[in-house]
Amino acid sequence: MNTEAPKSRLDQISTRWEAVRDPVRFVMRYAPAIERFLRVLVKNPQDAEDVSQEFLAGVFRRGFPAESNLHGRFRNYLIAAVRNAARAHFRRKSPATIANAVLEAIPDAHSPESEADREWLNSWRQCLLDRVWEALENHQRRFPDSQYHVVLRLAADYPDEDSPSLAKRAGLGPEAFRKQLSRARHKFAKLLVDEVARTLAVPTPLAIEEELIDLGLRAYVGTLSPDYFRG
Repeated sequence: MNTEAPKSRLDQISTRWEAVRDPVRFVMRYAPAIERFLRVLVKNPQDAEDVSQEFLAGVFRRGFPAESNLHGRFRNYLIAAVRNAARAHFRRKSPATIANAVLEAIPDAHSPESEADREWLNSWRQCLLDRVWEALENHQRRFPDSQYHVVLRLAADYPDEDSPSLAKRAGLGPEAFRKQLSRARHKFAKLLVDEVARTLAVPTPLAIEEELIDLGLRAYVGTLSPDYFRG
């Protein structure tokens, strides 16, 4: 096996934090996580909606800081920026009368894990998985002979069914289904690695693996060979 291929593939993800420099892409990828986070962080639904809209509008107007000011994980930068937006919103809304307790209830980036932090992590994880499922579906559209999205979706939706039953649902023979499913899991793993790499300032294999572990997604790439994943 050519062990240089994985490094070459990761090196091609050279547009570090590409979504940061493209506000439209940012909104598409991460707005759901921001909105769910704010609904927990800011208890009043209308205030949460206002903060979300203000923050996203600011991204469209100003973008994000120059790349030289961005380090590490995009999700860590983003959660700090959203917290600051929530604090700024409350200060503008009632600067003279707002209770200190309201601002103090918004945890900073160094606070112990809170309900809002857990929601952020769960929402971020879901955004990543949603993007990978979408990419897998797009792959199937480009290559109709592959049934990767269909077979993997069936396996995920019906975990208690055996392979012959799932094959019947897919309209495939049992052996064809097993082959398609194995390839689909492998493709899903590759797409997940690439998606995580795009959220890291320096997407080294070690950094990607650490992020997958922190997000509870490492098991999804278990089908990848060590050569592919570690480079």
